[in-house]
Amino acid sequence: KTVAGEYHEYIIISEYLHPGHLGNCFLIALLFQQALGLGDAIFGNIVQILFGYKVVQGMRNPMLEATSPSDFWGRRWNVLVHSVMKRGVYKPIRKYSSSLLASLGVFVASGLFHEWLVYTVLLYNRTTIETATNKKMNDILLGSNTAFFLWNFVVIVGERILAGSKFFRNLGSLMPRGLVTFMIIMTSLPCAHW
Repeated sequence: KTVAGEYHEYIIISEYLHPGHLGNCFLIALLFQQALGLGDAIFGNIVQILFGYKVVQGMRNPMLEATSPSDFWGRRWNVLVHSVMKRGVYKPIRKYSSSLLASLGVFVASGLFHEWLVYTVLLYNRTTIETATNKKMNDILLGSNTAFFLWNFVVIVGERILAGSKFFRNLGSLMPRGLVTFMIIMTSLPCAHW
């Protein structure tokens, strides 16, 4: 017997914090970053060769070089989408509200956009996906992308709060950059596949 609206398994925190799950999430994110970066480089080179325009680099190695959650989302991960969200969501909200609410609007918009992408891909490829995964469309947990982006908004707010702390500023400057980046990635990885 199923409960109305329940289309997913329960989220078990210990499974999401399991090293195998975290490693899987990290590798998927790293491969995704590399795939986007490769496509970006190929397309950018074609545009530059054919038209003489230099294309802005879309990914700036966020998985291995981010220095803070804000650096990850604001200056390194999918720079094109960041600039579109800044112009289309952040600035219009910021004009009438606080930067905190404008940031929340960006993360909600990004989550909803990713929900739409997942739904659209699954809707048009429903039979293929159901055959390949042995899961029905109802097994897909819509809302998980928005939850992921809302969690990252919480991480950004936490960063803003802790950035004023002398202890955390000193701690960050004492740690090797690779470890700082690893800790940043770990703030998101456990909930990457909600």
